Amino acid sequence: MEEIIKVENIRKTFNDNVEILKGISFSVEKGEVLSIIGPSGSGKSTMLRCISQLETVSDGTISICGKTLVKNGIYADKKERHDIILKSGLVFQNFNLFPHYSVLKNVVDPQVQVLKKSKEDAEETAIELLKRMGLGEKIKNYPCELSGGQQQRVSIARALALKPEVLLFDEPTSALDPELTGEILAVIKELAAEKMTMVVVTHEMAFARDISSKIIFMDGGVIVEQGDPVEIINHPKTERMQAFLSRFASN
Repeated sequence: MEEIIKVENIRKTFNDNVEILKGISFSVEKGEVLSIIGPSGSGKSTMLRCISQLETVSDGTISICGKTLVKNGIYADKKERHDIILKSGLVFQNFNLFPHYSVLKNVVDPQVQVLKKSKEDAEETAIELLKRMGLGEKIKNYPCELSGGQQQRVSIARALALKPEVLLFDEPTSALDPELTGEILAVIKELAAEKMTMVVVTHEMAFARDISSKIIFMDGGVIVEQGDPVEIINHPKTERMQAFLSRFASN
């Protein structure tokens, strides 16, 4: 199998000398879905932000599609980093759409700016993806005119428009009302069925169990358990994992 992401012993320390990531290592192969679960403050989102270059690591190595982003804490040059960032697409928990842009323009502009596509080609791709997301009738609307679930589907279309090798989801349903969560989970399930490589930080335990190739449970900046989704969720081996799942169930 082709390795899409390889993370080796990454560490992240913030200015107050608090170590958030304490030697994280894992890999994701082409077509796999990796779900990352764990309590707030465990380092899940920070780790995802390091992969997508929104944060820099303090030490360790990250490779994406065989290209080394950072090795032992030393980053590749600016051009190489730019090329690598195009390999992944990040879907934020709070959508991050431009409020003064129409739905169509939100998906068109990144293609023009980043991929240097013509406006015509970008619009064709955007309309195709928005229709696929069930938003064909909304292309002239503005984000404020959409539900949270619709806004998140626009952000997924925007990420897909850049043709990434891997999609990164940072708690994609956490900003949604419970009744809207299902529509986003359905989109991710559809992408998984198409063998889109994905890394999903999520608090949806049943979803993570059902959709994932493997699951990582993080706590305190380390990986506590990782492995088969059904085993991890249904038969946790560590007390920390058992306590996390029981707290989650009680909520």
